Amino acid sequence: MKKIQIIISLLFFVLTVSAQEDFTNFSKETKKKDNWFKTVFTNIGEMIDELTIEGVDTNYLVLPRYGWQVGITTNFAGIDNFVKGENIPTYGSIDIDMNSKLNGQTSISLGYRIFSFDYSFDVANGYSNDFNLSWLDNAWGIEYRSHATEGLSGTLDASATEGNLHVKENDTRLRATIINGYYVFNSKKYSLPAAMEQSLVQRKSSGSLTAYALFLSANLEAKNSTLITMLGGMKKIEFYQAALGLGYGYNYTPDQGRLLVHVSAAPLVVFFNKNFITADYAFPLANGTVYHVDVNKEVKTQHRYFLTGVARASVFYYINQRIHLGCAALLNNIQFDSDSGLEIKMNDWIVNATLGFRF
Repeated sequence: MKKIQIIISLLFFVLTVSAQEDFTNFSKETKKKDNWFKTVFTNIGEMIDELTIEGVDTNYLVLPRYGWQVGITTNFAGIDNFVKGENIPTYGSIDIDMNSKLNGQTSISLGYRIFSFDYSFDVANGYSNDFNLSWLDNAWGIEYRSHATEGLSGTLDASATEGNLHVKENDTRLRATIINGYYVFNSKKYSLPAAMEQSLVQRKSSGSLTAYALFLSANLEAKNSTLITMLGGMKKIEFYQAALGLGYGYNYTPDQGRLLVHVSAAPLVVFFNKNFITADYAFPLANGTVYHVDVNKEVKTQHRYFLTGVARASVFYYINQRIHLGCAALLNNIQFDSDSGLEIKMNDWIVNATLGFRF
């Protein structure tokens, strides 16, 4: 029995030592992997930092101490939409005046230096949502925004039918995708991202000429059957535009960047424009039934080139290196006149207030 006890004790000792060695080796491997990930992550961060600050005058622009940023934003986004037409074939005269209510959305954003992402969701029954994705380098950048709303309300008057129709929320659906690009000529001293995403700090006031490019895809769809009837069967209006322009922006800071006031605007020349109307056509059949079919028709513009525009304004205040407060506004003006007398004007706007945290 004593021999058996000694053998069991020796086996237990060997297994314990072996297990301890395995655990030690596992811990070393884990630390190696952790150190590898940390090194790669640090190197990527340093590359992005260098890319963000590359080519700038550090007397005017500096990197914030902390790279990551989380923001909580209250957005008030909306659409003001006007459709007018005189003596339009099939539809007669049309006068539509609709706008979205001043209801809010809450946006959560996450970004590192020149990269940012945010998504807005509906609060207070705003009927809207926004999705933004951007790469904002100091010299150039691109911003993608998708906006959808069912909160348009207003009035509709069509000569094809009698009386006015009050358009309520959920009667229509509007979707708009806007892609903005820019190129800053004085990117050494002036920063548009400092005003838009606070990826840089503007320490001295400066301005610059800025080139803009815009692509827009939007459609306004009637969901209410009464509304479709009053429009003579018109169900959807789609328009696609591409534009280029040259404007000016200015960042004013009286106290080395703690307070930043930004304004910028640019007229844009629309050089590409396609517009379509989808309508419900009814065809009586020999058996007495009516056959309905959706017909899509292109609406030609009256002018090949015409003007539109974009404008921004913002105010930001840094409480300390980690926390900042701000508000910003963006306006996109969209319009076209058709050769058949149809005129559409749309102002796509967003106003927000932000509380940002850096880490």
